Amino acid sequence: MKKIILTLYVCLSCIMIANARQETPSVVDTLAKRVINGLEVIPIRKTYEGGTIFWKLRVSDFDSHFQKFESKYPGEMDFSLESSETAEVIGEWQDHVWETAVPEAIKELEGFNITLFIDKEGQVFTADFSMKDEEFQKLKTLPENTLKDLYQNLIKEKCETIKDIEFHYLDLNSEFGRITSWAACGSKGLGKEYITIDLFWYVYHVRGMQQKK
Repeated sequence: MKKIILTLYVCLSCIMIANARQETPSVVDTLAKRVINGLEVIPIRKTYEGGTIFWKLRVSDFDSHFQKFESKYPGEMDFSLESSETAEVIGEWQDHVWETAVPEAIKELEGFNITLFIDKEGQVFTADFSMKDEEFQKLKTLPENTLKDLYQNLIKEKCETIKDIEFHYLDLNSEFGRITSWAACGSKGLGKEYITIDLFWYVYHVRGMQQKK
């Protein structure tokens, strides 16, 4: 079951990025760093031709965390080469991170998505956040230091199972590999020193609704 959920994570990521690319952003602005709810971040705003605005928030020292890596891009975990038990453990760890590290006030922000950056030791070494403009505007109304607490919670997280598996390149000889490589920002799967894992608000929202039935 966890393996299915992890596959859905990847598919949802590809769908979201592909849909976004259908509406070419008319303006991409990287704004000056500022403190938002206790966390110093660099806001990146994408304004689409239809007027839709999306935000990505990165901590102000985001780039410094990558200086130790030779690879410019993240790799991927190829769960087809790992056991179902491994996939299940990592899926359970992702659930644990969402349930315990993410403050309730953040969980209530519709469409607030988290990307974890994880090294070969399984340690989360940084993270960024993406959301619609409506949710971005709500950040200033959250309890003091909620965003700061979220980030500090995330970088304490470590998945021991990840350090026991190899980071794989995507199989560009397969149609799925080529599509995934293109859809996931065109560069994913080229590196083997770190990976990214997305925690999508929508996935946990749907799961929560199902549990209430």
